[in-house]
Amino acid sequence: MQFSWTVFSTYLVDPRFANAALTTVWIAVLAQLAGTAIGLGAALARDRGPAPLAALARLYVLVWRGTPLLAQLLLIYFGLPQFGLRLGVWEAGLIGLSLYAGAYMAEIARAAFAAIDPGQEEAARALGMPAGTALRAILLPQAIRLMLPPVGNEFNSMLRTTSLLSVISVEELLRVTSMAINETFRSIELYAVAALYYLAMTTVWSFVQLRLERRYAVGIRTLRPSTTGA
Repeated sequence: MQFSWTVFSTYLVDPRFANAALTTVWIAVLAQLAGTAIGLGAALARDRGPAPLAALARLYVLVWRGTPLLAQLLLIYFGLPQFGLRLGVWEAGLIGLSLYAGAYMAEIARAAFAAIDPGQEEAARALGMPAGTALRAILLPQAIRLMLPPVGNEFNSMLRTTSLLSVISVEELLRVTSMAINETFRSIELYAVAALYYLAMTTVWSFVQLRLERRYAVGIRTLRPSTTGA
């Protein structure tokens, strides 16, 4: 069977694919924002929290980084109802992606905090600044700037990872592609359309990420000790 450019071009401008791509984007944005917040909390709990909370944070990172996202999604969507908690496909998908992203963001956040000169926190304490204020006003803004490049890479990956939500019937881009294949039986052409949409989304984000990194590069450089004499 030859490649049908007619089918490819028709579905390339099909509103269903454009809408599914927008759905993919907003799911990725929400999951990445939630995952970043979860990761920051887990990193702080692991390094600064009481022993039970630190142990819980370590266990969370270990489990969620050590198991496949697909298995996590299936357990959340099909497993939780057995314990009396039934979630819709959107809720299950967002929770699954957020928890998965949070485990990786926790390690990124820990590395960012570790890269900050500890003398800054010591100086804040010497000035009588409460630990919470020092964290919020001095450490956290610097950590967020240091996290920007890896967070951008994680979001780029998240745009593609949303495709796994098709297994629980979330109508994102891959799910809509599968439905269109059932209509036409032209899998190669339609997967090519989906691939082009994913490529467009990740390419646009790559340019946005580059602009953001350039904008905050000066702030990041100020965190590094100068190699020149005074």
